[in-house]
Amino acid sequence: MTEITISDGIIELVSPITLDWAPILARLANDKSVYDNIGAHAFPYPYRQEDAETFITKNRFDGSRPFAIDFRIMSGRDMVGVIGISQINYDDRNAHIGYWIGAMHRGKGAATRATNLIVGYCRNEMKLHRLYTSVMSTNHASARVLEKAGFLLEGVRKEHFLFYDRYVDMLMLGIILD
Repeated sequence: MTEITISDGIIELVSPITLDWAPILARLANDKSVYDNIGAHAFPYPYRQEDAETFITKNRFDGSRPFAIDFRIMSGRDMVGVIGISQINYDDRNAHIGYWIGAMHRGKGAATRATNLIVGYCRNEMKLHRLYTSVMSTNHASARVLEKAGFLLEGVRKEHFLFYDRYVDMLMLGIILD
């Protein structure tokens, strides 16, 4: 895959994520607060280097077109998290967006900047019409990031996600790009 780099002068998004980043990715992701906020059963905790390697090497192509593109979020020389689009639907021109930031890098605007960069990339380069995602109703910071990037609340899936033996509502958010 050809390298993609997107920058706003403060943070940089780089894809693909290569195996030499696996130890750093594992260290960032192996944090219970990341797991507690991600809202996906496929994101393990503890998160080991093998999990990072599996994530990095997973298939992202259907023939010659990607159905997923993941970026490492860089602040200077530091990897601070991951953002990506998946379930890319070229016919309907939409995709799912997901991201996470390592605990020690939160509250500095990286998620908001990365989300805005991905929105611009999907609008201008990929010519997508819509991005969508879901967020646990308890993850107020992530909902705020999406709101600042222009995402709107489209609905709530009541008691949709079983987490620590209790059901959590999932907020459904989306943005129209054109």
